[in-house]
Amino acid sequence: MASGLLGRSGIRNGLATALLSGLSLLLPADAGAEVSVGEPQTSTTAAPPEYVPDSEFPFELKKIVDGKLKLPWAMAFLPDGRMLVTERPGGLRIIEGDTMLSDSISGVPEVSVGGHSGLLDVLVDRNFPNTHRLFLSYMHGGPNGSTIRILRARLDGMALIDKQVIFESRPAIKNATDQIGGRLAFGPDGMLYLTIGDRFQMERAQNLMDDGGKIIRIRDDGSIPDDNPFVGRPDALPEIYSYGHRNPQGLIGNAGDGRLWSVEQGPKGGDELNLITSGGNYGWPLVTFGTNYDDTIISNLTSAPGLIDSVHHWVPSVATASLVSYSGSVMPEDWLGNFLVGTLVGQCLVRLEVTNGVVTRERRYLHNTIGRIRDVAVSADGYIYLLTDGTAASLYRLEPTEDLLAKANKPLQ
Repeated sequence: MASGLLGRSGIRNGLATALLSGLSLLLPADAGAEVSVGEPQTSTTAAPPEYVPDSEFPFELKKIVDGKLKLPWAMAFLPDGRMLVTERPGGLRIIEGDTMLSDSISGVPEVSVGGHSGLLDVLVDRNFPNTHRLFLSYMHGGPNGSTIRILRARLDGMALIDKQVIFESRPAIKNATDQIGGRLAFGPDGMLYLTIGDRFQMERAQNLMDDGGKIIRIRDDGSIPDDNPFVGRPDALPEIYSYGHRNPQGLIGNAGDGRLWSVEQGPKGGDELNLITSGGNYGWPLVTFGTNYDDTIISNLTSAPGLIDSVHHWVPSVATASLVSYSGSVMPEDWLGNFLVGTLVGQCLVRLEVTNGVVTRERRYLHNTIGRIRDVAVSADGYIYLLTDGTAASLYRLEPTEDLLAKANKPLQ
């Protein structure tokens, strides 16, 4: 196994030989759960998270959609304030005001549903008032296996028209419907980025001739930018921007710092917040803070020369599911620029205070209050929306409550 991984990794400095000697590339016993089967007993995070009781959180949950969403995955706002919500079985819903329209948007492509697969992210074009374009990521099934696609289409009333597949991952993979990534984002450079998971095939993350375990970068028409880090190399795919990822489930380029950020799920422990750079190798599975689900060792190393360390990590895993940067005037001023992370296993909203690229504080809210939080979004007017996970999922909005502020008897720090 080690020699095969080394031959495909693109690492030529001899580092991989030493790293791979400690690897045990065993698959989890519960590959489809997107939860931790067990958790380490201790945490290696320097500053432990602070759990904020609901009684001290001066905001209330307003339920916008009550249990009517089927396996929702992502939210996005249109310029007129309407919200789009994807459902993995293939639904694209519209929330208008505080009401979900009864009809789904038509013209959504046929998706391959199973495990974590299906219709995934939705991204609104930056020039939507003129283009009416949306971008969708989804799992596509074909005779040779399944791939992750990006579809570009125009929204015309309640229908998608002028549809064009602008990206398809390679190679097609059979019988691997979990740990697929799928988040879309525009970067600070205006390029379109997509996360792709390793689909529980660890060695793919270090193989530069494989899109698995990568973040890819394209133009919004699907063409490859000339300044992508591996353009012109015969041993690498030109769309790859960064590699060595396990399952990136959050991606943002609008934090206001001119940088690209991602959160990804580790195995049993080792979820990560990463600052994404061109050509960067983020180490999976050569280094990790996690173990296999049966407690066997993946790697004895958590850091190594030539590999990019995470900015922040979680042990035990919280199963990071989304990432957003807060802007607006609804929350206190000290929330501005903070990162908000939805979690599945953690079943809470994580708030990270980030200063000069360093996480200085972690707070957790709504712990075990609404269940698994699949996605977090911030509206143009600064309200935070939370999308739960499951076959009968709900949508919530956080709203300030003066009574709770008085009850807390202190400002939110």
